[in-house]
Amino acid sequence: MIKHIVCWKVDKPSLSKQYCENAAALLQQMREQITGLITLEVNADTSRADKSADIVLYSEFENWDALAHYNQHPLHLDFKDYLGPYVTERRMADYEI
Repeated sequence: MIKHIVCWKVDKPSLSKQYCENAAALLQQMREQITGLITLEVNADTSRADKSADIVLYSEFENWDALAHYNQHPLHLDFKDYLGPYVTERRMADYEI
């Protein structure tokens, strides 16, 4: 199993409630349509710590091939394009367990 974690800092004043609802809808489509995707969670940080990320994505994949498929999947690319204009910083990690 591969775990894929992404943390973003975003331009918060630009994000509307409707924008966040649309992003959630894209993520739900990914859960339903991407082969090899086991788990996908995304949420806003609630710690309010100075150095925390604003949004965190946690996902699990069957194997490295499934993660590679996800990275090129049109729904994932749509999500990246949708979130991209608001991202000020991005960090990620992938590891196998």
